Amino acid sequence: MKHNRLISGLISAAALVAASVVPAAAEWPERAVTFIVGYPAGGTTDIVARLVANELQGKLGQPVVVENRPGAAGQTGTTAVAQSEADGHTLLFTIGSHTILPAVNADLPYDAVASFEPVAMVGTSPNMILVKSDDEIKTLEDYINAAKADPGELDYGTPGVGTTTHVTAAMLEQKAGISLSHIPYKGSGPTSQALMAGEIRSALGSIISAGPMVRDGRFHAVAIVGDERSPLLPDVPTFKEQGYDGILGNNWLGLMAPAKTPSDVVTKLAGVIEELVTSAEFQKKLEEQGVQAEFMNPETFKKVMDDEVAAYKELATQVNLKSE
Repeated sequence: MKHNRLISGLISAAALVAASVVPAAAEWPERAVTFIVGYPAGGTTDIVARLVANELQGKLGQPVVVENRPGAAGQTGTTAVAQSEADGHTLLFTIGSHTILPAVNADLPYDAVASFEPVAMVGTSPNMILVKSDDEIKTLEDYINAAKADPGELDYGTPGVGTTTHVTAAMLEQKAGISLSHIPYKGSGPTSQALMAGEIRSALGSIISAGPMVRDGRFHAVAIVGDERSPLLPDVPTFKEQGYDGILGNNWLGLMAPAKTPSDVVTKLAGVIEELVTSAEFQKKLEEQGVQAEFMNPETFKKVMDDEVAAYKELATQVNLKSE
């Protein structure tokens, strides 16, 4: 009897210990979660990051805050996350230029893939060539003719070297046989402001950052990336229908954690984001901002990142993606 009571006591104690060992995902988040955005407030990445953060804090039971750390085409904020503690409380909300930067800078202070755990893709938003609405340039043919008339003089602004907008313009240069002057800014907001002020004649921007200014008539969109016109800007013709197929620049937006973040934390967060992004209500909120909702799980997202890093490195051997 004493032996049985001893065994029973040991089993009960073991059960208590086992019950106290809760997986990290059950404990996470223990405090506020921070999304670091490597671009200024008001830009493409920032707007969507805040939409996601506002929705997630109700689902996670902790505040989710957005911290802007602009600079070096997103590298400043990205480096900060790569060097953060891998506990799921500091995350990177970024855009497709993340996989372009390795083709632009061989000395990045992080590895675009190995330094992170991809969590989820949230959506995509295509790029456009923009001019002020009173500019005589109205079509892609007008734009190309203006560039040919004064080689190297037609300037365009982007949110930075190595962004998807930079890639779009560089590919057009290659395909149309033109030379443009690239003026990089620290984000979509400053780029739009420069175009509005007349500091630059044209700019590359996405629907989410520049769509409202196209709709209200301040900007004229010359061409948009995609096989078909965007339902959000149905009057804007694609590069493809204007004779220039294969122009890239359909931005993805997504969330990543520092490398070695516990897999159960990544899985839990991805599951919450999937629930959010697949909801009709949230999809409508994204569409209102010019973003097509598209969830991608960690494994698929990682494969996309691997493929893009390789593809952009190859592209860099064909077109100029370096600083002018």
